[in-house]
Amino acid sequence: MKNLNHIILVLLCALALNVSTAQTNDYSSTEDSDPAATRLLNKLKDKYEGFDNLKMDFSLEIEIPEEDKIIQKGQIFQDDKKFYMDFEQQSVISNGEKVWIHLKNNNEVQIHSAEALAEEDNFMSPENLLKLYESDAFIFAISDEIKQNGRTVALVECKPIDSDNSEFSKLRLTVDTKNIDMVSVKAFSKDGSRYTFINDKLASNIDIPSSKFEFDASAFPDIYVEDMRDF
Repeated sequence: MKNLNHIILVLLCALALNVSTAQTNDYSSTEDSDPAATRLLNKLKDKYEGFDNLKMDFSLEIEIPEEDKIIQKGQIFQDDKKFYMDFEQQSVISNGEKVWIHLKNNNEVQIHSAEALAEEDNFMSPENLLKLYESDAFIFAISDEIKQNGRTVALVECKPIDSDNSEFSKLRLTVDTKNIDMVSVKAFSKDGSRYTFINDKLASNIDIPSSKFEFDASAFPDIYVEDMRDF
């Protein structure tokens, strides 16, 4: 199974983009995107960028071929470049300068430079997610609008232009078209695995203590600290 931190962060990219298309066209640039999908994603981006901060309760459904489905619950807090992400096996915390990855089962914490980690291809902080939509690497299309739990949602598909170098064959974002909310993201991995990130509850412009974005190693007796920063 892929690193869960990576799975969560990749799925969160759907706050800004997705990777798939229900059509068979050959696309070569973002100009091929469905204008309706672009307008909807712009509305979603504008809404999330308008928040001073946010808190999201989420569920992650993990489906691996020939294995039982796994469901994990978690939370994300974000305030500008600072964020706190917690789920069953690990937490990822950043004060904007440092990133702590707490591996709970191992009683271990890794310390990274936020700037250096942001440059890695397999890491994406919540602060940078919406910026991905502004890239020229993806094509967007609305494949359907359906009723789901009493609300109308759009299924926004997106395809990587460079599909050979994409880890996922596609991602599908479900958006509440009335409230302009992200409902869920489903990622289809090339190995047949499926990962669904579900927005259970979202709150914005709330009081978040600054301590939420710091990791206190003293709260975990005998924790192993590995500093991965280059000095």
